Amino acid sequence: MNKTLQQQAIEKLSKLKVGAIFSEMGTGKTKIALDLIYAKRHKVDYILWICPFSVKNEIENERLKWHPDLEMEICGFESIGSSGRIYLELLNKVKSSRAFIVLDETLKVKNKKAKRTKRILEMGKYATYKLILNGTPISKNLLDLWTQMEFLSPKILNMSYSQFKNTYCVYYVRGPLKDRVKKHVNVEHLVEKIKHYIFDARLDIEARKSFIDYKYEMSENELEVYEQFKVDFLDKYIDDELDDIGFFALTTGLQQIYTSCINRQKLFQQLENEFNEKAIVFVRFHKNIPFNSLNIIGDMTLEQRKNVIEEFKNGNEKFLYITYGCGSFGLNLQFCRNMIFADQTFDYSQKIQAEARIYRMGQESNVTYYNLWCDIGLEHLIQGCLDKKTNLLDEIKKEIAKAGIEQWVKTI
Repeated sequence: MNKTLQQQAIEKLSKLKVGAIFSEMGTGKTKIALDLIYAKRHKVDYILWICPFSVKNEIENERLKWHPDLEMEICGFESIGSSGRIYLELLNKVKSSRAFIVLDETLKVKNKKAKRTKRILEMGKYATYKLILNGTPISKNLLDLWTQMEFLSPKILNMSYSQFKNTYCVYYVRGPLKDRVKKHVNVEHLVEKIKHYIFDARLDIEARKSFIDYKYEMSENELEVYEQFKVDFLDKYIDDELDDIGFFALTTGLQQIYTSCINRQKLFQQLENEFNEKAIVFVRFHKNIPFNSLNIIGDMTLEQRKNVIEEFKNGNEKFLYITYGCGSFGLNLQFCRNMIFADQTFDYSQKIQAEARIYRMGQESNVTYYNLWCDIGLEHLIQGCLDKKTNLLDEIKKEIAKAGIEQWVKTI
């Protein structure tokens, strides 16, 4: 961890009761947060670190590494959202103490209507110190900022959610994108409001990234199956608009078809034969994980994941397979310098999080990312959205608005 970076963060945020660390993944924001807490340890009675359940073990390891005498409770966002008992227990602890709450990966609480968000905002009212951590404050648009700033202190923005929307966002007023954000305005005004509370640490390591793309095609028979799926979808789908459920049903079904094709399997086999080093392999679907291979999937415990990583690091296995949902954040895999995206995600933040598993502080080698793309319309659309950092569903709705859903489906 860069000492100057630590000093800069401590110098800025130690003077505040609330603050945010919005820094690129791999910059060591967990270490900075622990140092800040440690500096204030005599001013608080209770420390609560809230994070995705899958990274609890990692946070505990960091605590033991840097400040083993620091006592704190680590709880998953999921537990607070699903368990009323756990929420009430934590709320009572916060109410009855001088509490320091850390929210790690704050985009998990961007939806102000979600139960977990409401509960965390309520706990935040009673905390003496508050700190939020994230690689980026925004995943889709400026609205992601409101709940994060509201947690730190309503006085920072001093406006309701509706006022925030009307001040900084312009919306589509008609068509399939009606009420969605069209563009942002008054951004400089917003920056002035929040910049005093934010420390932004930039990733500064000597390792460099390189990207290699591979393309594969479906056979004629596989293309027939692919096209028939679209026909069947349109027969069942009546509306001329594509909602979230229809979007996921269509794109997931199509991706499952082309990621199972013979040429994709041959291409991946070729890569495996050519590789002389270890590589992390990201997939969307469990069926694309070979039988008996090392893998990390959603239903594994933290201890199981830790054991798999150790086995991969020290053993002879060439590939470690990980699904995006559970492995796109919270894993430190910088001992490896190669990553293969065997299946593509259309979630930009998920893709960036996945890349950061190997490109982070402690990486001493240049890293290489290998992308497998099917030469088909949907993959072209996904690639374009990832390149532009745009939301795939929004892009699709724009295309449907121009041509209608039947014509648009033909293009993918």
